[in-house]
Amino acid sequence: MLSSADLHLERALLIAALMIFFGAGFFCMLLVFIINSIQKKQKNARYYFFLFLVSGTIALSLGAFYFSMMLIS
Repeated sequence: MLSSADLHLERALLIAALMIFFGAGFFCMLLVFIINSIQKKQKNARYYFFLFLVSGTIALSLGAFYFSMMLIS
């Protein structure tokens, strides 16, 4: 039987994963957008969307790898 503490832990892990994904994705996308704006390069919205997805996925996988290595050792 699940207790209330288990549900709060799962919710906290989900919120942490979403924060890592969206935070890293938005930060990387904003940084590349600023650099491209300074260099006067025109990119379409699909470029920034895929950049957002890829950088968020990479940050989330690196975070999961880091925490799994902390748990193993």
